[in-house]
Amino acid sequence: MLTKRGISARDALKGITSKPPQSGTTDAEWSFENTLKLFERAAELTDDNLIGFHFSQSPDLVRKAGLLAYVGVSAPTVGGYLRNITRFQRVLGDASKSAMEDLPDQMVLRWHYDISSVVPSGQYAEFGAVGTVYALRDYSNRQLRPLRVRFAHQRQSGVETLNQFFGCRVQFGCDENEIAFKASDTRVPLLTADDNLQRALLEICENTLANLPQRPNSVSRKVERLITAGLASGTAHQDKIAAELGMSPRTLARRLAEEGTSFATLITDLRAALARDYLRNSNLPLTEIAFLLGYTDASSFSTAFRRWFKTTPREYRENPESSASSD
Repeated sequence: MLTKRGISARDALKGITSKPPQSGTTDAEWSFENTLKLFERAAELTDDNLIGFHFSQSPDLVRKAGLLAYVGVSAPTVGGYLRNITRFQRVLGDASKSAMEDLPDQMVLRWHYDISSVVPSGQYAEFGAVGTVYALRDYSNRQLRPLRVRFAHQRQSGVETLNQFFGCRVQFGCDENEIAFKASDTRVPLLTADDNLQRALLEICENTLANLPQRPNSVSRKVERLITAGLASGTAHQDKIAAELGMSPRTLARRLAEEGTSFATLITDLRAALARDYLRNSNLPLTEIAFLLGYTDASSFSTAFRRWFKTTPREYRENPESSASSD
């Protein structure tokens, strides 16, 4: 789609990688983080802050998505689709973590990405959520409306477009990405249901899962999530987080060093990334942003921000594209 807008692969991949994602590309050459960065890069190059939303509404999305999408659309019902893509998400990799909750009146899909928190994921999260609802509407021939939609990232502009698409008021800046459907909607049959294909694909997916190695989350990812949860409450301290992880501060420092980072680096990079996201995509006052990042006042936050981006928070909010980057 980028080439149709006159953007070359070289320009799209600038600052991300030298090679585009393609069949046979190794993880070292193309990672899930590169995919997230590419979505954000595409939004910048096209000046389209809803590019994930636009990309997701493609008639041949299932064909491009491959095995996981087919095991979804061959299910008998909407609920079967959601259960399948949740259960077999790991077939595509370990970076996306999803969970399904079946309640008497609703079915809730939640997901997050096991990546560095400094990598923006908003465009990709919207791509996945909109693509899921778009596909379900298409293959059920019903205008399904989620009960609620929540995203972990911040968004200031374009909110009404997403509200209109989903048919509910979308929330941003939440703890996790989430879509909830009415229980009655999950029983709606899919026009693409195919029992024989479903049985064959389920067997393939189960065998694939059984042969995948178990990869525990890295310590740095766990620390980042705990830092994020504790910033505003002032509990994002190394000693406390080490205790929550069941290790001493010295052991935590050693484990982080083995992964090429440190607690100080993680909290600084996370604060910088969150600050940039809040300023770009929310209208929160500076005092509130300072509080959310764990600073006692706006002055301390502004001092840190100038060190990261060589500009003030106010100047960055007014013209983020002309400001220096901390990357």
